[in-house]
This record gives sequence, C-alpha cells and structure tokens, in this order.
Amino acid sequence: MDVYKAAVARCLVEPLGQTLEEIVPLLRTPPEQSWGDYTFPCFTLAKTWRQAPPQVATQLAASITVCAPIAEVRAQGPYLNFTVDDRCLARDVLQQILSAGEQYGHGEEGRGKKAVIDYSSPNIAKELAFHHIRSTMIGHALTQILHARGYTVEGDNHLGDWGTPFGLLIAAYNRFGWDEQAAVEDIVQLNALYVRASQTAKQEPAFAEEGRRWFQRLEGGDPEARQRWSWFVEVSRAEFQKVYDLLGVSFDHTLGESFFEPYMADAVHELQTKGLVTESQGALVVDLSAYDMPPFLLHKQDGTTLYSTRDLATVLYRQRQWGFDTCLYVVDMGQSLHFAQLFKVLALAGFPWAPHCHHIPFGLVLTKNPATGKWEKGSTRQGNASLLKTVLEDAIAMAREKIAASNPTLPDAEAVARQVGVGAIVFNDLKNRRTRDVKFDLETILNPYGETGPYMQYTHARCVSVLAAAPMAPGSAAVDYGLLREPEERALVRKLAAYPTAVAEAAQEWEPSVVAQYLLGIAADFNSYWTRGNKDRTVRILQPAEPALTEARVTLTAAVRSVLSHGLQLLGVPTPDAM
Repeated sequence: MDVYKAAVARCLVEPLGQTLEEIVPLLRTPPEQSWGDYTFPCFTLAKTWRQAPPQVATQLAASITVCAPIAEVRAQGPYLNFTVDDRCLARDVLQQILSAGEQYGHGEEGRGKKAVIDYSSPNIAKELAFHHIRSTMIGHALTQILHARGYTVEGDNHLGDWGTPFGLLIAAYNRFGWDEQAAVEDIVQLNALYVRASQTAKQEPAFAEEGRRWFQRLEGGDPEARQRWSWFVEVSRAEFQKVYDLLGVSFDHTLGESFFEPYMADAVHELQTKGLVTESQGALVVDLSAYDMPPFLLHKQDGTTLYSTRDLATVLYRQRQWGFDTCLYVVDMGQSLHFAQLFKVLALAGFPWAPHCHHIPFGLVLTKNPATGKWEKGSTRQGNASLLKTVLEDAIAMAREKIAASNPTLPDAEAVARQVGVGAIVFNDLKNRRTRDVKFDLETILNPYGETGPYMQYTHARCVSVLAAAPMAPGSAAVDYGLLREPEERALVRKLAAYPTAVAEAAQEWEPSVVAQYLLGIAADFNSYWTRGNKDRTVRILQPAEPALTEARVTLTAAVRSVLSHGLQLLGVPTPDAM
C-alpha cells in the first residue's frame, strides 16, 4: 500500500505547498471504512486557512484532479478521503502476496539491528507449570515477528538453576532420600522434593539454615553439591525439552543463571568502581531510595549472590557478547519492580544502552478452582499448579475426540489432533493484549466457531479445500482482477494489503495480539464471503460457467490462505490442511 500512500500524497503537494515526505506521515486510515482507503485530517489547516475543518476538506476536494491509481476523492466532515482503484489494488496486492509467499509481511526496519529476547525461563527442579505457556509463547511469537521485520534475534531460555532453593533441595535430598524403585519419572519425584523442601524450610528454621549452607558450598565449588545440582539440572532439562518439542519451540541459547557465575564478581566490581555499591547490614547493595525503590541487593550477609546479582551479570554479558540494540525480558508483571531496579542501576552506571532494555510484562493465566469456583493462579511451591504437559495432552485428547466424531476418515488424524490441541492453547494465550489475564477453559478454546485457534485453523483448511477443488492454479497472468467487485472481495483485498502493517505494528509494540486480532478479522471476512447466500459453500468461489470469475476468486482465496498460514506460523499455531 506504500505506493498508494505516495500517490495520495502527490495529490496534495500542490494545494498544500508541502513536499511528499512531509505529507505522507499526515495520512491516516479513515474513521469509517466506507469513507475510503486513506484520509487527510484537516484540523491542522483550520487556523492557517482561517476556515472550519469541513470547509478546508471541501475546498481541497474541489481542487484535486483525480487520476490513477486514485479512483475517488471526497470530503466527509473534516476529513479528505481517498479511495484507490479496485482493479489496481487487487492486482498489486494479490500478485505481491503470491509472488512473495512466506516473505509477505516481512520488512526492513530491523535490518542491521540485534534484539535479545529472554523468555520461557523455567526453574530447575520443577515441571513446566501451565502458566509457563505465557512467557514461552509470547517470547516465541516476538522472536518470529522481529525476525520477519529484519531483526537478528538471539532468543535465550534463561533457566533458573542457581540460588538458595537449590541448597534447600540438596538438604531435602539428604534428609528424605530418593526412591530408586518408584514407578514414576524422576522429574515427578524431583518436583515433589522441591515442594517438600519449600514447606519444610517454612516450618523449620534449622532446615532453612542448612539449605543456605548447602548453597554456600554450591557457590564455593563443593564437589558433592555440584554433583547433586548437575543431576537436578539434567533431569529437568530433559523434561522441559519434551514440552518444547510438543509446542514447536526452540531457542538460540539456553543459558541458565549458573552460566553467569564466573561473571558475577566482575559485574559487582564494575559497580563498585563507579561508586554505586554500599554496605547495608552486612549486605552489598545499590541504594535506590532517591528513586523511591528498595535497595538493589548484590550480596547477602553470608556472601552468596541473588537473582539481582545474576541478572546484572547476565545483561552485561549479553551486551558484550552479542552487542544488542534491544534487550527484551518476557517476564510476568510480578517482576516489574525488579526490572525497574535493574534498569535504573544500569542507567546510574552510565551504560549508554540501558534505555534499550525493556521488561515485557504479561498477565496471569487463570484456571478455575473446582473446590471454590474461583479463577486463580496455581503455585508450584504449594503443589496446586496444573502442568503444561498435562494441559497440552488433555487438549490433544479432546481434539482427537472431536475429530473422530466430525471427520472419522480424516487422514493423519492423530497428527491433526496434536496440531489442533496445541494450536487452541497457543492462540487462546496470544489473541488478547499480553497484559491481560487469560482465563483458560478447555471446552471453550477448542470450539471451532468462536475466536479460537481451531476456528483459525479451520478457515485455513477451508481455503486449502477450495484451492484443491479449483480447475486452475491461482495467480496466472490472465487473471482479471476487475471481476472482484463484491463488497466482501473489496474488503478482503484491503485487509490483505494491511498485513505487513499489522506485523510491523506487532514488532514495534512487542505485542503478538496485533497479529492474532488481524488474523481473526481476515478469517471472519473470508468465512462471511465464502458462505454468503449459498447452500453449497464452494459454489460462491468456484463457478463452472464463469471461468474468469472463478480464476479471480481462486487467486483471492490463495492469498487469504497464504496470509493466514504465515500469520499463524508467526504465532506458533500449526496450520493443518484438513480437519
């Protein structure tokens, strides 16, 4: 659409006495879709022209000579609206989509820039709880979206594998033992041991102190502590990988907090040389009281490090190793204060890149407590969190049942059930603004007729079925794009033209829901178009008596399928060809 925006701007160069470059940023989308494709708001000219904005718009409309590719210019209140020629627009947009393929929606604004994205980041010794879906899939989607807009992305799964909880875990292992004969997976026993360690530490101060001593030994390189800790990490990472494989998620790096242990002392020393570190009750801190924040802790009284120490060492490593232009932390809202502290410390230390570190917060994932009927967040430490693996398996099982009932002869039904089950959970997580809490109900998100993943996948499969039944391939040189005259066709073409803008906006705002909401709009428009006034739904597009019209509509359908496929892939939602 950029070429059309430039054409609109050229119409205004002479009457406004401004350059093309000055006018283009002033153009907007009209308040009402029926008004046109672009609008020039006339409010800013009212004072200069000494006329009311509607009069300015009317005067401008009368002074402009309409020429291709602009079909119409007309005033609507204070807005001067421009409508692009349907044939030109359909030809250019559909040809561009089919020729670009998976590159449609890509951009260059990130070219030469590097983004580091910290996401997923589960804690060792725990199974992936259902709430981990948020950081994992928001981060995965942002990685894909920024890649599409030209950025080089370093995705890092920053595992929580260091700290006092691991001292407690070693103490619990020594006290309670391990059942080598138990008929359960190691990760299940490990997670149970983690819960028991947390609960025992609350009840017994002596046990909590024992855990602190074990962590001191772990940081000090004690062979027994290191050996036990390494095994905890190995068991956990193997379990994490099973879930990541099911979700289709991978990382460029998986660097746990422990990886940065050798860099922590230097990170603290760097702050000390800049005069930022003080001692408070035996602990080393950066005083942030002048900024209405608690102190940023670097060392406890016993000399052990903290989460904040490790995050400081991590960000310094990332800048020096990868030279990022942007560093994004996809972490829940509960960590907002921590990141405000970290970023303030970086700014006080004089790092010029500090303003380019950003916390990407998100809301909670809520499930209904069957005992109370309330929507609430589970807790791993309390032992009442749903496991992500279990939720995914339940979704796949329900999808399998629905497919067996509706399409029992579907080829590769098991593979499709996995795609539908996983896609339902992922799309439900990403369709709303990330800062909103997400309520999860399995039956609702698997409904193929709501704003759900299965609805999006079914729309994609519908496009595939139409193309398979078509008597010709889409996008030949002979396509008559002027035949796409129906209101639904005009709306679809214009919405397809807006896809690159939606992806660019999602990248700029670090907001995957922009893409998800765009795709919901495309799906709704296509389904309305495909079903309008016909019992045999494919007749609307495939018209045997009118091959030229059929070819144009098949080309439009192919473009819709391509954009749906690409957009869903950016979000991490699989796209089966049949359901």
